Amino acid sequence: MKRWYTVLRIHTWIALCLLCCALPQAYGLPSFARQTGQKCAACHVGGNWPQLTPWGRFFKLSGYTAGSNVVNKEGVTHVPLGLFGQAGLTWAAQPNDSQAQTVIDHNGQPQFYQVTGEVATKLTNFLGVFYEYQVGNTFPGWKGTSGAVDIRAVHFFHLGRNEILAGIDSNNSPTVQDVWNSVPDWNFPYYSSPQSLSGPASPMIASLGGQSGSIGAYALLNRQFYVEASAYRVGSGFFRWMNAGTAFQAGGKNYLDGYNPYWRAYWDKEHGSHSLMVGTLGMSAHVFPDSSNPTGPVDVFTDYGFDSQYQYLGGTHKITLDGSYIYERRSWDASFALGNTGTPKGNLKYLNLNGSYAFDNTWALHAGYFATNGNNDASLYAINSPSGDLITASPKTTGYNLEVDRHITQNLLLMAQYRGFIRFQNLRHNIDGIGRNASDNNTLWLSVFFAF
Repeated sequence: MKRWYTVLRIHTWIALCLLCCALPQAYGLPSFARQTGQKCAACHVGGNWPQLTPWGRFFKLSGYTAGSNVVNKEGVTHVPLGLFGQAGLTWAAQPNDSQAQTVIDHNGQPQFYQVTGEVATKLTNFLGVFYEYQVGNTFPGWKGTSGAVDIRAVHFFHLGRNEILAGIDSNNSPTVQDVWNSVPDWNFPYYSSPQSLSGPASPMIASLGGQSGSIGAYALLNRQFYVEASAYRVGSGFFRWMNAGTAFQAGGKNYLDGYNPYWRAYWDKEHGSHSLMVGTLGMSAHVFPDSSNPTGPVDVFTDYGFDSQYQYLGGTHKITLDGSYIYERRSWDASFALGNTGTPKGNLKYLNLNGSYAFDNTWALHAGYFATNGNNDASLYAINSPSGDLITASPKTTGYNLEVDRHITQNLLLMAQYRGFIRFQNLRHNIDGIGRNASDNNTLWLSVFFAF
């Protein structure tokens, strides 16, 4: 019976793939497309969210204010709402408890992963908003939380021949306000299976999504030079609405102490179909070791990042190459005294390199390489053998992501993604003391994404 179920499942996906290849291309109308009257591909490379074109980047920086207001003297002009969803199957190479019991229980079984509603619109000629709320499968059960939130107020100034776009921004995750795919919130893979593994550690600048709130200011000079300074605090009080569904509990979310500075700067040059960006970003975050008891000493994480992105947008062929490197200096001023870390100081290094090719707003190919490394810490990264012997105490993990996308319409996307590990916590083999290889954590993910 199990064999026939497997055969039926595979045949169903093959039929769906063939159907996708046969259907003609069409165009959907997400909320911003309704507002501007433009096709999705005007803002997104190959119509593939969240990769942005030069126009898409400028639309975001100018506060989402291009196009029509929701209401004018003639009435309601468009519906500023959108709905996203995702379903699929995940196959893990050799699932075990390191990937959680949910992978064992649901390996290769069809799953509905999440549904996301969004409000995205121009409010005035100088103010725009983007807000997401998603209900996701937590295996088991479903949980609702805020997704990306970004609110902007902008104004243009002209000094001689110089154009200055100045803005005030408030959001709920460092880098979610950014317009490039080289930063943590937006780099590839843009989606991944909740049943697949990532590395054992990530920089704090990439770990505050849905847990914080900010206020900041930015300026864009002549559409080339960009600078920003923001401050982030825990997502409670006034910022609670940005972080609905977040529970600040011990061992869970990161609880920021006070206001923590974030900075961003880049240079962008466009020439015909080509564009090149070189930038830097960083943050200093003060985090309580126990989110259920935010008092006393804090741990300090200081991130320094460098990133770049090249883009070629031809009529049929589109190429994007991006990369980022983040170095994090860690001061365990609170956690070391509590015995939560093995060293009082530490560091983490994170590298992400990606490339994508889009053909005719229909097909897209993506490939990415990721690497995490840092100082050894037996308390943070140790893996023990059944006899209790220490196997490793390193965060070093390297791997890759490969993905093929097919747009059925601009509302419907079919994805096939493979995640492979070269090293997992510094070992190629025997990663849990019982003979497992790093590649045993590899996953294949087939997914259908819809947006209306």
